[in-house]
Amino acid sequence: MTFPEINPRLYVKQSFGSFGFAAEKIIVGKSNRLPSRIGRRRAGVAMLELAIVLPIFLLLLLGIIEMGRVMMLNQITTNSAREGARLAVVPGATQARVLAAVNSYLDAGGVSAIRRVVSVRNSSGSEVSVEQIPSKTPVTILVQVPYSNNTWGITTIMGGRTLNSRSTMRRE
Repeated sequence: MTFPEINPRLYVKQSFGSFGFAAEKIIVGKSNRLPSRIGRRRAGVAMLELAIVLPIFLLLLLGIIEMGRVMMLNQITTNSAREGARLAVVPGATQARVLAAVNSYLDAGGVSAIRRVVSVRNSSGSEVSVEQIPSKTPVTILVQVPYSNNTWGITTIMGGRTLNSRSTMRRE
């Protein structure tokens, strides 16, 4: 008895098994595959999925980048206030030297000087010069940076908000 040749396009092999036993069933007949129209339809579906998901993904990515920028600016302003307070508590400190140190730190961090406010305050919160604050009293350095001048222009998550950082130390 001779067996007819099996056309490879019509040959379907199914494998199944349970409990470690394997079995195979060979089905000879018409293939369930359609010609190349399926490939074209799948490409269209993939393009539609990309068109729906890509804008959402990019918006999420830009939001993450912008929030990273906010956190970086907050850290830079906090560190500049701390550096200014460290200089202000030392005997013989001057207002010009403290403000120059804070502004230098902010400039090195890439913070825009537009509408940036650096102030020295005494224990009651009023703005004074460093030389006017007596020893053994707290001195506060307040740094205010508007976020709108320091954004990379990608999104406007922070709107018109201002980042405020302060550092308080006791004069020697």
